[in-house]
Amino acid sequence: MINIGIMLLVFLLLLFAGMPVAFVLSISSVVYCLISGNAQFLYIIGHNFFTGMDNFVLMAVPLFILTGEIMNKGDITNKLVDFANLLVGRFRGGLAYMDVLSCMFFAGITGSALSEVAALGSIMIPAMEKTGYDKEYSSAVTAAAAIQGPLIPPSIPAVLIAAVTGASTGALFIGAAIPGFCLGLACCLITYFVAKKRQYPKEERKFSLKEVLQLTIKSFFPLLTPFIIIGGLLTGAFTPTESAAISVFYSLIVTMIGYKRFTRKEFAEILKSTIVSTAMIYLIIGAASGFAWILAIENIPSIISDFLVNFSQHKAVTLLIINIFLLFWGMWMDTAPSIMILMPMLFPIANGLGIHPIHFGVIVLLNLMIGLLTPPFGMVLFSAQAVSRVDLRGLLRELKPFLLVDFVILGLVTFVPEISLFLPRLFGLIN
Repeated sequence: MINIGIMLLVFLLLLFAGMPVAFVLSISSVVYCLISGNAQFLYIIGHNFFTGMDNFVLMAVPLFILTGEIMNKGDITNKLVDFANLLVGRFRGGLAYMDVLSCMFFAGITGSALSEVAALGSIMIPAMEKTGYDKEYSSAVTAAAAIQGPLIPPSIPAVLIAAVTGASTGALFIGAAIPGFCLGLACCLITYFVAKKRQYPKEERKFSLKEVLQLTIKSFFPLLTPFIIIGGLLTGAFTPTESAAISVFYSLIVTMIGYKRFTRKEFAEILKSTIVSTAMIYLIIGAASGFAWILAIENIPSIISDFLVNFSQHKAVTLLIINIFLLFWGMWMDTAPSIMILMPMLFPIANGLGIHPIHFGVIVLLNLMIGLLTPPFGMVLFSAQAVSRVDLRGLLRELKPFLLVDFVILGLVTFVPEISLFLPRLFGLIN
């Protein structure tokens, strides 16, 4: 236990020093091998580094990233914003509703919260500020709505959970859909009261029938993306990885035929951005695989499981403890490394308690999404701040009501399993 203690201490020191997570995990693993006197473990760590990435399910990750990059560079974002304005712009606080709805639409394309903040925040936050919205509130609603991205299918974190646990990717996709929509509805509810209290403006312009038809047609095909992916999975027409490949092909057709043709330079930039994002995720997956192997040989999952069982044999109490732990963990680490490190430890505990794998996967996913909004390392929180350049204290003040409703939704998802299991059961993906 001394060796594992030193490894975890090195892990924490390097993490708080700001070193990239992949290097933190790798260096910590190497330190363990050296101080334990088992230098031959270095070979196993290296082997696990590559075998951890060698997973057919994980091939979906770069393909979904590429889909999002193509749609984003293909001017799809502006079309989705215009369509959201058509639907909700006439209500008081219409731009805030547009922000939430645009995030919901965009979530069905990218599956990434950070992509939503970058793409939509740069459009919506200046537009809201210009028409009289508080800049801090504009940033808060953008950040709060962005965490729908990894919940509404397709979802890159759901692919990672499926790869680690062996759970059905399709079932995780649609199992997280209702919680994702609930987050969006909660953002709209808060916006209703805030807009009414502060008398935020509404869209006065009336759309002609011609404009309505044009905006609907232009938005229809991008919005069809998640339905093609989920439809193929539900019918068994293709696997999650195949669905990701089809989404790339579809996004190319939609953008290049319906919207704009990419120049060679633009397409090269898209591929470069995809390669960089994919490399970052795969480095984390490889490094976390070796780190998780060390935790396994030191029986850390069994120790945690025994502690929780001895503390309480009641499922609800154990889930509450896991939620608190995940919320705290999410304050310090990003989603991908959290999944790769924690799921091998927590998943056996959930199985032992009789918690359905899909239900538990959605719980973990929702916890980690909330963690993206909380300091000191909340990636979405600081991305929104970087886009808007607002004071962090003001942003956190406006974010409080959104976090409160997120905690309520987390409680409902945790203790009412059917919220996440209803759709997978309805479509026959789980028993």
